[in-house]
Amino acid sequence: MQADKKAELYRLNHFFFDLDGTLADSKADVLGSIEQAYQSLGWEYDASKLRIGPLLPDIISAISPQLDSAQRQTVAQTFRAFYAAGKYRQTVLFPGVLKFLDTLREQGKTLYVATNKPKKPTYEVLTTLGISDHFFFVGTPDFEGDHLPKPEVLKAMVRMFNIDPSQAVMVGDTLPDIEAGRYAGMCTLAFTGGYGGETFAVDSGADFIVSDYRELL
Repeated sequence: MQADKKAELYRLNHFFFDLDGTLADSKADVLGSIEQAYQSLGWEYDASKLRIGPLLPDIISAISPQLDSAQRQTVAQTFRAFYAAGKYRQTVLFPGVLKFLDTLREQGKTLYVATNKPKKPTYEVLTTLGISDHFFFVGTPDFEGDHLPKPEVLKAMVRMFNIDPSQAVMVGDTLPDIEAGRYAGMCTLAFTGGYGGETFAVDSGADFIVSDYRELL
């Protein structure tokens, strides 16, 4: 990232981060648990369409369109059981993430997580990675008791903490992350080292683009 863009980024005060694909590489744990779920149920799925990035219901629909809604819910529940049992052993921080978070905190920035992952596994993953204490607040779909989509999670957090959106940035690795940030009135940073796909950097139209957090240090 160019020096002037980096300076512009560091002038912001509130940094919101997606989790999977943005802070942490969870691909092995997530996809492995999905495959375990199908194998344990004895149900067929199209492994060629299995990829991380979309929401879990969308992944299940893509790889097993023959299942009805009740069966898809069974897959989701079975996945969550295997995912939790695996203790996130193969989930790791992306290079430079920890140093970037530490640098932001040293400069007095306030850090948040905004993720589509439910509250319980989100806190477990953050604790396992050793970064749970870096964040002022963790926003999840169920943090207010309802199943909120990410744009509404961000909106709710902005209202809750009386944040000026022009002083905030949403960091994500997929187009829905960037769109959620825009919906909340924030600046956006596209991390292209995650799961957004080959055209993500071009398609995102984000205010900032980075492929490696070490570029920001």
